[in-house]
Amino acid sequence: MYILFVALILFLVLSWSYKSHKNVPPGPWGLPLIGHLHLLAGTLPHKGLQYISKKPYMVLGEHFSYNYSGLGTCPYGKHWRDSRKLCTIELFTAKCIDSFAWMRKEELSHALRVILGGSKPVKMRALLSNFAFNNMSRILMSKRYFGDDEVDRDAVEFKEMLSSVVDLVMNPCVSNLVPWYLRWLDWQIPRYKRIHAKQDNFLQKIIDEHKETTRECKDFLDIMLEFYGTNVQGETHIKANLLEMLVAGTDTSATTSEWLMASVMHNPRVLIKLQQELDRVVGGNRMVQESDLPKLDYLQLVLKETFRCYPPGVLLFPRMSTQDVTVAGYHVPKGTTLLVNAWAVHMDPEVWENPTQFQPERFLGSSIDVKGQNFELLPFGAGRRKCPGMSLGLRTVELLVANLIHGFDWNFVPGTTPSMEEVFNSSCYLKTPLQAMATPRLRMDIYKNMIM
Repeated sequence: MYILFVALILFLVLSWSYKSHKNVPPGPWGLPLIGHLHLLAGTLPHKGLQYISKKPYMVLGEHFSYNYSGLGTCPYGKHWRDSRKLCTIELFTAKCIDSFAWMRKEELSHALRVILGGSKPVKMRALLSNFAFNNMSRILMSKRYFGDDEVDRDAVEFKEMLSSVVDLVMNPCVSNLVPWYLRWLDWQIPRYKRIHAKQDNFLQKIIDEHKETTRECKDFLDIMLEFYGTNVQGETHIKANLLEMLVAGTDTSATTSEWLMASVMHNPRVLIKLQQELDRVVGGNRMVQESDLPKLDYLQLVLKETFRCYPPGVLLFPRMSTQDVTVAGYHVPKGTTLLVNAWAVHMDPEVWENPTQFQPERFLGSSIDVKGQNFELLPFGAGRRKCPGMSLGLRTVELLVANLIHGFDWNFVPGTTPSMEEVFNSSCYLKTPLQAMATPRLRMDIYKNMIM
């Protein structure tokens, strides 16, 4: 035991000595063994990490993405390039996104039916999440899980499991915050394995059903089965991609939509301007169509401001250096994991005037967009590893919120004024899920024509 202790101390001293001779990027002092773990205690991770420059591997990739097999988590190489090309060509082109329009329209009609179906407050998070999940599940595997009356029990369990995965993506667990030789201390590993077993069972069942049936029009799962094959390794890649796309496509779209609705309800001036624009562009005789979206300039400003204040991923997905590099005069060793704090950039008073205020007009006359070309605003990341589903996600959110705002007047539940306090998982959510009262703005026959 004494020899082991001495060896550990020697290792730490040598590691410190090596680093001290390198011009590494500046950062706070770390402690032996636990590094910077103590600096995250008692604070939201994206705010604590505003002061921390380095972070180890992510437990998500190993335990939930089939050991880094999905498009979002796999390292650079042939597998990543082939997967990216497959998704880009078969799923995320403008032509493909347009071809899914009928699905979005049907899911919108279901959402409208839920809103119009009762006098109780609308549970916005459930409404938005089901809309996003059904859209993704239909695109990926031709299945709709959440109906108006019927609910697939397996899907409910799977969706709850997805929420657990999302909760753990940036959870300050031991494995994410200590060197590899201390990960055995992570008491949550059995939980990760239980969640993974449930997700694997659900996804494998979907794959097996697809292999036994044929469809006139292939969905993306059919395409992946042809591309990756039906052996163990191929199905592993498929399951990893399905999981990542369902998580990303559901969580980010629903979260962004909820923040936007809450923000405009807290800023009636903005809500009124949006409705005035919609009345001018769309008119009062129909719901919003996808062809209207490019003409809604103020909606684009509101969406940009929502992304700035509440980016769907406050901490962008980790990047790792594949070789020793020098950046701005600093030595960055091979294997260094970089975590970009998009929230800190979006809240930087040196970049944005009055950054904590919700002001869509700040983008008037500005060329800044959300597509990764402007580093002041990075909700989807930038470069080759930026979110490949950005265009699909934007279309989904724009269509949904445009119709919600055009079709209804929105008010808080009488006697309440919900706070905008946030809670952190992989995204920042409203701590108290948004509930709202919806009053139709259009003639009832317009809604009936939409939901028939």
